[in-house]
This record gives sequence, C-alpha cells and structure tokens, in this order.
Amino acid sequence: MDFSKTKFRASSWGNLLTETKDKKGLGVTCQKELLKIYNREVYGWDEDITTPAMEKGTIVQPESILMYSKVEGKFFTENTQELENEWFKGTPDVFLGYSIETASQVDDMKNSWSLKTFTSKMIDPIDNGHKAQLNVYFSLSGATTGNIVHTLISMPQEMFKQECDRLLWKMANKGQIATEYAPEYLEAVEQLKKQHLYDHIDQRERVFKQPIERDEELIEKMKAKVPIFRQWLEDFHRNHMSLYPKT
Repeated sequence: MDFSKTKFRASSWGNLLTETKDKKGLGVTCQKELLKIYNREVYGWDEDITTPAMEKGTIVQPESILMYSKVEGKFFTENTQELENEWFKGTPDVFLGYSIETASQVDDMKNSWSLKTFTSKMIDPIDNGHKAQLNVYFSLSGATTGNIVHTLISMPQEMFKQECDRLLWKMANKGQIATEYAPEYLEAVEQLKKQHLYDHIDQRERVFKQPIERDEELIEKMKAKVPIFRQWLEDFHRNHMSLYPKT
C-alpha cells in the first residue's frame, strides 16, 4: 500500500491539526482522523452518518444559495466539482467567478436546523476547523477570500410531514386522543410550524456570514504536515500488517 500520494480532505483538517499538549506529537483526535483516512484508503470503508439536520441541509442547499445570492446582490454558483492538488482535496459549496478554478471567493454553506441553532452561531467564534477548511479551498481554487455562510431555511415539506406523523404517534403512545383533527394535535402542529417554518421571516434576517481571509502561514503549516501524516499512515499500515504475517 502506497501512502506517498495520499491527499487530505478539507473537512478533515480541523481534526488533523490537533496536537499533544507539548505540541511535539500528533494529538489523539488527529490520529483518530488518520485512522478514518486509513480505513478509507485500505478497505474502502467510509462513515455514512446521516442525521435529520444533515438531511435537511442537503435538501435545502439550492434554496439557501439562491437566498444568499439575493441578499448579497451577487450570483453565487453552486459547485459540485472536487478539486485537488499535491496536498489537499475538497469540494467548495459555492464560488464567485467564471469557474471554480479561477474563483475570487469560495464559501461554505451551513444550513441551520432551527432558529435556535441559527442565532446561536451569531455569537459563536469562528471554528478553527472552518478556518482550516476554507484555507484548503483557497489553496485549491486560488481564491483569496471566503465565508462560512449560515442560512435559515424552512424544513422541507416531506420532512415536516414526517415530524407531524412522529408527533401523532407520540401522542397516541401516551394515551392521548391523537387523530389528525384532534384540537390537541392541531395545536401541537402549530407549535411545530413555529419551530421549523420560517418563510414569514424576511430573508435578510435569515442569512449571516463569518468572513475568513486567506492565511498563507496556515496553508504552509498544513502542507508541511502532509508528509508527516503520510509517514504515520505508512508506519501504522506496516505495524498492522505485521501483527499476524500472512504466508
């Protein structure tokens, strides 16, 4: 197995940059991320974790990009092309420019699950993992600036229906009068609407961005770690395969 050409995904770098307290070794979080990469490279295994929030984010992505374009007064293009260079690979969500390779700006879209999660992000500091991720995108595309863009989109109709069905089941399971016409159920559905449907809120109140500038020092730091990570993968593989040598 040859790890000398392994390239590291933009989304991995938040974990890959963790170090030991004395900053002389790779942190446990980093090593666990490397193990995920090892499993993918050697066994073709990858995590397939899907939560309702992730499912919603995928479904509403086109709508969120359109809303972002409207409030910014600019045309953002959705990107589906994976980029790679000698060190990194990744797929920015949207960009400004003629093509992703010549983009002046690349952004990462974060579609919030609820109003609560959306507004809480307004006071959260920018995550170091997001800074690393955007700078990988900068290195891949040549862009000099970008944003983590948070949007608040109503829950898709089919997902909302599933939430209503789940509510009906819970009420019936508790022994309540639970039909689609029961006043108690209809009142609970109205509460669900307040929690998950937001079209009545002005679009300009449902988008905010956290700017991230290109950081050449960070990019070079990540590049310098790539040979170290490749060697770690090589050493782990050699040790793993030698536990019970195959004849």
